[in-house]
Amino acid sequence: MPQSVHPTTVTLLAAPPPGAPGGRTPPGEAEDPFLSGALRTLTAKKAPRHRIAKVASVRDIDLELSKLTVSHRSERVRVQIVGHTLSGGLALGARWIPDAEIQAKAFKFPYYVLDTSPAALGLLSKHAGKISELMLVGCNVGSATANGHPINGRTLTYTLAELLACDVIGADDVIGADEFDEHGWYAPFPQRRCPKGWRWLDAAHPVFTESGTTTRPRVKVA
Repeated sequence: MPQSVHPTTVTLLAAPPPGAPGGRTPPGEAEDPFLSGALRTLTAKKAPRHRIAKVASVRDIDLELSKLTVSHRSERVRVQIVGHTLSGGLALGARWIPDAEIQAKAFKFPYYVLDTSPAALGLLSKHAGKISELMLVGCNVGSATANGHPINGRTLTYTLAELLACDVIGADDVIGADEFDEHGWYAPFPQRRCPKGWRWLDAAHPVFTESGTTTRPRVKVA
């Protein structure tokens, strides 16, 4: 996979944990169609400063971010994490863990789910200041609907924005494997293409002004 020495964009794709069987991959499919399709789309772009790696856990994300060398603010990079999701959580390696073992394995070290768990997020806190923008690329990961879970997508994006001191964006709709350009996933900015009808939830870390007011999480509708 592409390994730029000085990347401007880093893409981390969810992958099976070590030793995991096919797990929840649909019968008859040798690989995950969404993730393998996204990887093919990204590598076909051949962007010169785009690093792509696979991660099964939050610990793996920590190790990949540790490879980034940032000496000042202008060198911060865009990071996107691609995987299957639910509102407020990104599955990572938990996608391949059988349902009966999820509670016993997925939420313990090395943490096969990225959510608002303080223990898991503690692994990422040291990387504040390295990232200009974090994009969570999975169906409905930024959704404001909780769907029966204790947190929703706005909780996750805001928590990560606070932790990493950067803008955090999460999809509020279904994502296709071909919806990436040379910069990665389509972003909600005028200079990049944007799938019609999509929405993103965009949380910015608080910025205190002289009057004592702060910025607040924002919802952007494409």
